[in-house]
Amino acid sequence: MNHGPDLVLPTRPADAVDRGDLDLFLPEQAGRPPVVLLVHGLFPEPPPVLPRRTPFFRAYASQLAHRGVAAVVFDHELTGGMRYPEAAATLDRVLSAVRSSSEVDGDAVAVWFFSGGGPLAYPLLAAGHDWLRCVALTYPLLPTEDIPGWPSLADALHGLGGTPAVLTLVEHELPAFVAGQQALLAARPAGLTTIEVPAAEHGFDTGPDTERGRAAVEQALDAVVGHLAALRRTDAPGR
Repeated sequence: MNHGPDLVLPTRPADAVDRGDLDLFLPEQAGRPPVVLLVHGLFPEPPPVLPRRTPFFRAYASQLAHRGVAAVVFDHELTGGMRYPEAAATLDRVLSAVRSSSEVDGDAVAVWFFSGGGPLAYPLLAAGHDWLRCVALTYPLLPTEDIPGWPSLADALHGLGGTPAVLTLVEHELPAFVAGQQALLAARPAGLTTIEVPAAEHGFDTGPDTERGRAAVEQALDAVVGHLAALRRTDAPGR
């Protein structure tokens, strides 16, 4: 039976709370934790299993929950082709719902974009939200040409400012993805951390299983959680 891709990192599943349009994964610790939204990539045709239900994204969310932060998995319109404006509107709606939840800290949010979901980062970053405390991009598609009605890379970088960003790159990337990734690297954002995965291909975190692949996934997870944890220490009373 086709159940979608798995994550190369062995993962103990965490419980998911169904909130209608999204699944919320909460850590065992009490309190209102920071939260990470996981944003899936582009599918030219609807996949047999939607990203929200795949072991891959549920494993990423579980890994985050085990590290003490909440995680959100949801589906958007890129499961049906290049419907970027609609997907951006869905992302905004989900972010609003998550930030208004009493279960998480709505002022400590990270958003993690994968693959063809990368262009959705531009409107979010360009808005310059003060509650966006980290952005992660894993083998992302990033536009290099101006698209009418869509923020440019320069707009996104201006809004990003010094906000921490975690970029995961593979050595053998899809040719169409390379230019955008290199443009981001050339811009040298102040808060950028780059994780390079030698000998790996696009989608490395679904396999084949290698020590380098597992290590890169762990490094990205730890970096995102570390930025959110550092934020909470900085915001603690008396600091």
